[in-house]
Amino acid sequence: MKNHRYLLKDSFQAESLAEDLKVQLEVNRFDNYTITPVASRNELIVQVPDAAGDLEDTVDQFMADYHQGKMLE
Repeated sequence: MKNHRYLLKDSFQAESLAEDLKVQLEVNRFDNYTITPVASRNELIVQVPDAAGDLEDTVDQFMADYHQGKMLE
């Protein structure tokens, strides 16, 4: 599994954005992921399987305007 840590811009709330991302991924029928909002650091941690190309692309496209930094763990 891979962890993608998105450091959110100050104008967005981690909990709210996590719910929006979850809806987007459900609409696209993805099911093997975990989204963890971290309110104290205003970031989202999205865990995806190692070989999840389409899922990762969808998450990256969704998050493009919401984050100021990204770390892959």
